[in-house]
This record gives sequence, structure tokens and C-alpha cells, in this order.
Amino acid sequence: MIKRFFYSAIISLFFAVHANAWDMNGYVENAQAGVDKSDSTIWKKSENHRYDVDRSMAQTSIPKDTLKHHSISFTYGIITMTDIAAAYASVATSIFSLGSAELQENILGAFSIDYGYKFNEVVETGIVFNYAHPIEKFIALTFMPKLKLNFNNNGFLNPFLELDAGICYFAKVAVPMFHVTFFGLEIGRNFPIILHLLSFGQRGVVSAGIGVRI
Repeated sequence: MIKRFFYSAIISLFFAVHANAWDMNGYVENAQAGVDKSDSTIWKKSENHRYDVDRSMAQTSIPKDTLKHHSISFTYGIITMTDIAAAYASVATSIFSLGSAELQENILGAFSIDYGYKFNEVVETGIVFNYAHPIEKFIALTFMPKLKLNFNNNGFLNPFLELDAGICYFAKVAVPMFHVTFFGLEIGRNFPIILHLLSFGQRGVVSAGIGVRI
């Protein structure tokens, strides 16, 4: 009787130990599976968050086009090419006619209207219309495409170089005409004061005016 009870107890203990071992293995496997799944979820969330952050940073880092491409200006200059030509013509007429004939030169300078288009912060092109009245009976109308280089377009002071070349209609004759600004200066941003300080051509040795950027 005691032997049977003893054997029954040993067998029951054996099955109980193995059952606990099986339960422990299952728990470990389930726990590992849960950790892997949690890690995968966390990794996916981290990747998605990083992607969203990178995308938002990329969107905010794209600079907006703040360049004002169009500009219009009005300037007045003195000692233009037509002024010089009128002065020489007046002197020559007086000399060759022995003072019997004279040209009434005005020497009033010239007015210019500019349109400019900026491709970027440096390169600008456009067209210039110039009006002059160098001789009392004749006016000079000049049309010149221009090339302008800006060296500080977004600044308050913008030094520039400019080259204009085109056609002048004077006394019913079309002649080539040009203007070169070796040193110019724009003062201001939206409504700049424009100075052609060191120049030569149909706009005058010195000219000044005002412009607007659109």
C-alpha cells in the first residue's frame, strides 16, 4: 500500500514538472514573439515619424521666390550724345556759313523710360526709350535694348553696370546709338532712386531718376 502511494506520488510529480516546463517554454515563446512584434511596431512608427519630419523639413526648407522680376524707371540725364552732336553741328554750321546761318540747339538733356526684367538677382535685361530735343526743329527718339548687371539686388544699396545699344531716329534719319554706365547706384528697395554716376552715351554723362520694382 505504501509502495503504491509512493510510486503514484513520483509519477504525479514527474508529470507536474514536465507540465510546468511546457508552460514555461510557451510563455517564453509568446513573450519573445510579443517583444519582436512590439519592436517591429516601434521601428515602423519611428521610421514613419522620421519620414514625416524629413518631408516637413524639406517642405519648409524650399525657399520662396521673393525676387521682383519686373521694374520700371524714369530718369533724366545731361550731356547726351545728341547734345554733343547738336553742339558740334551748331559750331560747324556757323563756321562754314561764316556766321550767316546758325542752329538753335537746346542742350536740354534727355528723358528715359526703362523697363527691366530680372532673370535672377544679377542678370537683368529690358528696353530703354529715350527722348531728347537737342535742336529746336528736331527731336531724337531712341530705342535701346539693355543688359544690366546688379551686384546687390536685395540690398538697400545696389551697384550696377549697364550697356544699352539700339537705334536713334533724328532728323528723319536712323543712326546707331548706345549708352554705357560704368558705375550706377540704386538706393532703396521697392522705390529706388537710380543714379547713373559714371556713364557715357544717349542717357547722359550723369543721370538720375526714380524706379519701382514689381
